[in-house]
Amino acid sequence: MDENTKTGQELYKEHLERLKKAVANEKTDRPPINLNADAFLVQYGGGKVSDLVNDPEYGNDLIIKALQKLGDVDCGGPGAFPAMGGGAFFFARIKLPGRELPDNMIWQIDELRPMTEQDYDVIIDKGFGYYTEQFMKKYFPETEESKKDMEAMMQLGPKVAQKYIDAGYVTLGVSQEGGTPQPGMMCIAGAPFNSLSAARGTGEFLRDIKKMPDKVLEAMNVMHETNLKTLRDTVRTAKPLTVFTGGGREAGDFLSIKDFEKFAWKYFKEAANVVIEEGSYCYLHLDCSWDRFVKYFLELPKNKMVFGPDGTTNIFKAADVLYGHTAFYGDVHPSMMSLGTPDEVYAYCKKLMDRFADKGFIMSTGCAVPSNAKPENVEAVVAAALGK
Repeated sequence: MDENTKTGQELYKEHLERLKKAVANEKTDRPPINLNADAFLVQYGGGKVSDLVNDPEYGNDLIIKALQKLGDVDCGGPGAFPAMGGGAFFFARIKLPGRELPDNMIWQIDELRPMTEQDYDVIIDKGFGYYTEQFMKKYFPETEESKKDMEAMMQLGPKVAQKYIDAGYVTLGVSQEGGTPQPGMMCIAGAPFNSLSAARGTGEFLRDIKKMPDKVLEAMNVMHETNLKTLRDTVRTAKPLTVFTGGGREAGDFLSIKDFEKFAWKYFKEAANVVIEEGSYCYLHLDCSWDRFVKYFLELPKNKMVFGPDGTTNIFKAADVLYGHTAFYGDVHPSMMSLGTPDEVYAYCKKLMDRFADKGFIMSTGCAVPSNAKPENVEAVVAAALGK
């Protein structure tokens, strides 16, 4: 049956089964295509990036229109809402298009770096939840506007998510029980390293782990205990196919092997194992260069994760170590999407398929499609995966 004649329900079932096979590191008829591309797609659909802020339902309608225009894309999900936590997750303010920024400028994270050396003791004595609560009260006090944004998101989120399902699109975080997790049920796993480096600032935090390593580790242990319980409860309730298991600042661009093992890997590994124990797969969203740390993922259970570098890690060298142990995701570099030619993009995608497509492989870009990607380059990614 031609893709254009299938119903949304038929497409959803087909896309979901293809994604499940790829995530489980099984061979598929073709690689599922996942586009993490809301800022690009809303423009490709005829709108502005600010539409995702000022009229999220309309902005997401444009994303669905864009996905349909591109062809038989498997995975696509709701674009950003203005009240989804934004920069607060990174202890930062977020500047939004159509508000603080021009309409087609990508949102920007403005780090506040509020944490002091003394705050390690606050975390140790009172918990990271207490520290975060005090941060929110100081920097993000509830206002009528923020309350209105949050209420709108909670009401609109399920409606928008259902539109994607009705159009036939799945997400990596799709519920294994057949739907998209509701707002507030999205699962994220990782190590305390990222939260502390954001709260302190990368430079200060890297000095902290040398200046007062025992204090940092004590705070990390307190945070980690709470994080693991929350993670386990959320995964058990939401039952997502994959859990976003992120790493960036603990990568090889920042840490020695010794410090990686001491301050990052132990926590990362334990969080990943909680995800796997609860029946989900880890989507290893790995920003920066993990070249020196690839071998550590062999310590995680076989065929229970998707290795997703951002284009900085050499995915082909990673395959020399991990092929057969994990599914792979990616990995067209964002700079190629913006600056390359369609022929270059298509050739790289074919190279990825030649190396990975006989096992679990998901076609995508590294991290996300940049908002200024050339449309013809995104079309080339889809064409390559579809065998055109």
